[in-house]
Amino acid sequence: MLTNILIHRFVRNSDDTHDAKVRFSYGRLAGGTGLGCNILLFLVKLLAGLLSGSLAIIADGFNNLSDAGSGIVTLVGFKLAGAPPDRDHPFGHGRMEYLSAMGVAVLIIVAGFELAASAFDKVLHPTPATFNWLTVTILTAAIGVKLWMALFYRRIGRLIRSDALLAASLDSRNDVICTGVVLVSTLVAYFTNWMIDGYVGIAVALFVMWSGFSVIRETVSPLLGQAPDPELVAEIQRTVLGYEGVVGIHDMIVHDYGPGRTIVSLHAEVPADQPVTKSHDIIDNIENLLLEKYHLISCIHMDPVDTDDPETLRLRELAAGLVAEIDRALTIHDFRVVAGDSHTNLLFDVVVPHGYQAREELAERIRQAVHAADQRLYAVIKIESSYTG
Repeated sequence: MLTNILIHRFVRNSDDTHDAKVRFSYGRLAGGTGLGCNILLFLVKLLAGLLSGSLAIIADGFNNLSDAGSGIVTLVGFKLAGAPPDRDHPFGHGRMEYLSAMGVAVLIIVAGFELAASAFDKVLHPTPATFNWLTVTILTAAIGVKLWMALFYRRIGRLIRSDALLAASLDSRNDVICTGVVLVSTLVAYFTNWMIDGYVGIAVALFVMWSGFSVIRETVSPLLGQAPDPELVAEIQRTVLGYEGVVGIHDMIVHDYGPGRTIVSLHAEVPADQPVTKSHDIIDNIENLLLEKYHLISCIHMDPVDTDDPETLRLRELAAGLVAEIDRALTIHDFRVVAGDSHTNLLFDVVVPHGYQAREELAERIRQAVHAADQRLYAVIKIESSYTG
């Protein structure tokens, strides 16, 4: 309920999550809310830790302070990512959002390391903590706030597909666990006189550092060029194939220059006997729709295919069937027939999943299968990888 109220109040055109300005509004809302909540939690936990003498509570408070720094990084990251293209960066600055997520991760790791050092000293020189129910109340309230923040970040992160905000959600979830552990240790120390404050502080610090490394691992992938979102690929396929006059697509490549800055290239198969001007008009309409609906810049190549010749269709079905018998994960495209007096060549490309081994052996198996089906047929094959996973 509160999340919906904030979105309605601070984000205009909130449904258009592909628009760069709307994404920035979401990012500003998330970063500002996180900054305010984390500073408040830091001050409250610092007070509780000083009153009780608990290093674990103070450590948990400084973890919230690092989260406040993360909020600043998120705000700056969204601001820089929203900068328009320039001469040196013609595709914009969208990948700054990934870098801001890595900045959040570095702050988390540094905070965890410092907390671990302080907690280790507490293990070597344990001192009893002073218990009071105000501390318990503060920690319980902090758990509730952080749980809401985790859900808040996750909701917005999924809406705008932001790795930075999903990283912040993960960090807030970790804080819920950490504060819960600190609360348990406080109660244990009160009821049993076991001085486990330092050990709990180390556990909290290690958990914080682990979450930081997890965020780095997840944000490096898009910077290296990870496979596109399967849902986006399916939407593009449905959109292109939904046009009458397009009979197939292949060789799709999705280039990610940051959220909201995606470039797509693909080959659209059109009937060979369809007028070129009509095919060109169809392609233009598809490119305009992809830009309007998904904010995708697309470059579509027309591939004319023979859809009327019964013999060509029969041979294509024969080749596709033989390839599927070898492996149902394989597909073919760019099918052509070159007929001669003594034999007929079938030329086509075979798409294999990434990591597919023994490509030469696969090509030979397909050639043998085609020739075995008809002694006059010879397959000329090109093996290529899929770029969409």
